[in-house]
Amino acid sequence: MDGIIRGGNVYVQEINQRLHLDNFKLPPLKREMIDFFMGGGFFKVSLPGEVSPLVAEMAVDGSHQSLRSRFGREPGDWTTVTYYERLLDATTGVNKGRIVMLRGLLNEIEPAGVEGLKAKDKTMTRFSSIVLYHDIVDGVTAHKFDVFTNTLIIDGTNYTAEHNRLIAA
Repeated sequence: MDGIIRGGNVYVQEINQRLHLDNFKLPPLKREMIDFFMGGGFFKVSLPGEVSPLVAEMAVDGSHQSLRSRFGREPGDWTTVTYYERLLDATTGVNKGRIVMLRGLLNEIEPAGVEGLKAKDKTMTRFSSIVLYHDIVDGVTAHKFDVFTNTLIIDGTNYTAEHNRLIAA
């Protein structure tokens, strides 16, 4: 019971989304699997390959130009999304801070419908083409995926350091 979520907030670039944020979903973390067959063996095993493309979703109340204006940008004109979370350790009563920084593109906006004088549902946004994912809990890196530096850090261990050295990345 050390990670009960007790609140969160999102910034898109430097714009605080708190007043119109309905919900935010971090990207699911998944690796592509590669089937490995052994000659003469009776078994096949799936081994992890690349980290799958990441997609984050956010629903907001209303229609906000500051958010819509991030749609349609090209690679290089990245959008930074920063997610802040308060975690409670229910056994000790201690709060922890979590920050997840994403850099990618707002590639999808699904406007809310209108019914009468009000919005029928939420405006849905999807951030993809994510080239940086950095998850920090109480100042310690839990995960960091950086496409441009070919970096994969898990729980403080850089899994790509030797790989990058060997291929002179």
